[in-house]
Amino acid sequence: MMKTDRLSLCILTFLLSLCLLLPLVSCGETPADTAQTTVAATVAATTAEPAKYTVRLNAPASTAIHTDLQASYLADKDPLTIKSYMRSAYSAQSVNFDDSPGTIELSRPAAIKLTWEVETDQPESDIVGYTLSLWREAAPDAALTATFSKLIKEYGLINALIGETYCWTITVIDKDGKNYASQVGRFTTEDQAPRNIYVDGVTNVRDLGGWKTADGGRIRQGLLFRGARIVENSNALKVLITGKGIKTMRDELGIKSEIDLRLTEKLGGLSASALGKTVTFYSRPMSDDYNLMFSDPDNLKNIRNVFALLADENNYPIFFHCSAGLDRTGLIAWLVNGLCGVSEEDLWRDYLFSNFGKTKHSRSTGIRSVYVDKLKTGGGQTYAEQIYNYLKNTVRVPASDLDAVIRIMKEPAGN
Repeated sequence: MMKTDRLSLCILTFLLSLCLLLPLVSCGETPADTAQTTVAATVAATTAEPAKYTVRLNAPASTAIHTDLQASYLADKDPLTIKSYMRSAYSAQSVNFDDSPGTIELSRPAAIKLTWEVETDQPESDIVGYTLSLWREAAPDAALTATFSKLIKEYGLINALIGETYCWTITVIDKDGKNYASQVGRFTTEDQAPRNIYVDGVTNVRDLGGWKTADGGRIRQGLLFRGARIVENSNALKVLITGKGIKTMRDELGIKSEIDLRLTEKLGGLSASALGKTVTFYSRPMSDDYNLMFSDPDNLKNIRNVFALLADENNYPIFFHCSAGLDRTGLIAWLVNGLCGVSEEDLWRDYLFSNFGKTKHSRSTGIRSVYVDKLKTGGGQTYAEQIYNYLKNTVRVPASDLDAVIRIMKEPAGN
């Protein structure tokens, strides 16, 4: 081929390549640029579209779990002044506390009121209802969900843990089938024990957890609950707890074991828990004369038996009770929390808090000589050590059981 022919072929090839490139050059942007422009336009259109509903969560006016009466007593530096509060509360209802103690129900907690508002240009008739989601910030997977009609814009949170941060949202359910959620709201409950509990049909219920210990730790919440009987003291097996109360015990508190401290003759042949088949029933009868707490051999045996149950993690959460939740129940609560390092002052507060219950009884300082001071003879630098030594050396509770209860129930400082 001649040199000129080869040159002509090269020029022709170049011109063809240039023609192929012209469409890309003339468009003025790369395919990537086109994609970015399209996405930007979509985002702008989405942003510009106003939300059909805007849900505003109101901060709770109060995050206290205690009623004003309960809070006033708990704030008193002297826990032994309980009767002055009870007399005043009973007098307000024209009842003499000293003549008719334990006849008014005052042990239930206060509800934390959650409210919300909805802003919309649409008719509110388009709203079908609302869905509440509520969870502990430390346990987001365990969320409570409730649905309300469009006429309700409030929810009363009952039985909240103390010193705990909760998160919540409200979602509008619209007739078009779409949901419109609020932002996440947060609040922290008051950090004041006891955590008293509302269980329908049962009085004087509370969590042993929440109390602070001398070394800066805390008693774990949600493990051990005390209260009054859930079945009447009779042969008729009359169940006192309602269906709603059973649901609270099983679904909300997660009770797996019931320890009944009443004398066998008070059980009327009861051999299973009224809470249902999923709850294991243990009868550990103790004398109903609190003067015999540490002198009745059967009492000592069943104190050991109770601690054996408390030493087994598989039994928790546990609900234990006697008849009114005062003496035998009060003793076990005193021993467990005292063993873990709760101060004597706070042990008195928890014990005397039972005066708020509808128990038909009152209690003051009668236990001081029965066991409060007797435990101090166990020896040790702190009250917790004295209780430990008394239980180990006098009551003969195995040290392994005592150590297990402390490990299970006590949350170390800094956790």
